[in-house]
Amino acid sequence: MEGPIRLVRSDKIAEYENLGPIYEWSEGKAYLTIDRVVYQGKPGAVLCYYNPPVHQVGNQWLDAYLEGLDKVFEKRDDLEFLIIYGANDPVHAGGDLKESLNRLDTTLEIKKEKEKAGAPAEEIARLFDWADNRIKKGITLHGSVRKIAGYLRVVAVCGGGTRFGGSAEIPLMADYLVGDSRSGMCFSEAMIGLIPGWSGVARTVVKAGPTNAEYMAKTSKDVKADQLRGMGIYNIVVDTPFSFPKRQKTGDPGADKAAYLGALETHNDDTGFLLLPKGLGLATCPAEEIPKISEKERLTLATKEEISLEVDKRNDPENYSHLWGKPLREVKEEMVRIGRPLAPQSIDALNNLLKDYNPSRFDENTFVKNEAQADSRLYRNPRFRAGLIATLEQRVADYREA
Repeated sequence: MEGPIRLVRSDKIAEYENLGPIYEWSEGKAYLTIDRVVYQGKPGAVLCYYNPPVHQVGNQWLDAYLEGLDKVFEKRDDLEFLIIYGANDPVHAGGDLKESLNRLDTTLEIKKEKEKAGAPAEEIARLFDWADNRIKKGITLHGSVRKIAGYLRVVAVCGGGTRFGGSAEIPLMADYLVGDSRSGMCFSEAMIGLIPGWSGVARTVVKAGPTNAEYMAKTSKDVKADQLRGMGIYNIVVDTPFSFPKRQKTGDPGADKAAYLGALETHNDDTGFLLLPKGLGLATCPAEEIPKISEKERLTLATKEEISLEVDKRNDPENYSHLWGKPLREVKEEMVRIGRPLAPQSIDALNNLLKDYNPSRFDENTFVKNEAQADSRLYRNPRFRAGLIATLEQRVADYREA
């Protein structure tokens, strides 16, 4: 098999032994495996997920996550840790936006017909079950990981480049994170018309505090590895002293693609060999040796006032009236200067979600439920389609009322 499983099932890591699979699932080139392992005499498991080329998390892969984690929970008395590990590629995406647009367009056509026929509101609401079911699976995944964390130490290894959406939210569900020095996280949902719906805001609040969570969710900016470490999301950042492979252009596209894929495989192994042992070490070391950032030491990415100033500028559609529909590449300098437009409905949802935060009364599961419900409502907002199209076409979005 290609991808990260090669290292997980190799004998390249000192004091590490792979004892075989607890769970295996595959479809085409995608797979999710959970292997029982021993590291420095301590028993645990490594969950390995692979879905090229940009590691999107689709419904069938969510089902595999949930089935596999149920197997881990069944064996919790025989294990001490769980590692969540995957590919070390340049980009890790969230959901498939093309699929979402196709589903949304179909849903809106049927909705129009049913409204014309006088169908009851409950029947029309069920047309969005495709979105609701995906969100429900995401928060069920959060519940499964946190349930396991009551018995095992859960560590996520974030190798490769930037993680968007669900590919950032899943490792955030873990207790502790190991990051590639080239990696980052981006809650890009507010530029599309949604919010993180799989506990991303809640877990960032837990790990990095409400102001950092507000910054990440509202600005949709890419947060780099050193910042993630400083704010308490990463426990360890591993220096990766080589760059990502680049596709060459020799005039032979087939040979260039094959060479690039081979380079990605080599890069994946080399990166994993740096990161996975660090994850295993974090999973098995004494608790007092785990690197942590105290609340007093925590890096704050921006003040609440700075966040408000930026958001007020970027979520007013009229501020982009001279740019609506233009390709992002043509207005690159302006996008750097003022930032890409934010969806007003996303900012409203985040304001409502965060306004009542009180650390003394914070309950993670309740917050996660509210986060998911807010995201679910946004799929029904008519401006969501504008955000999807603008993102797919890489154009400046027009978020006026549809």
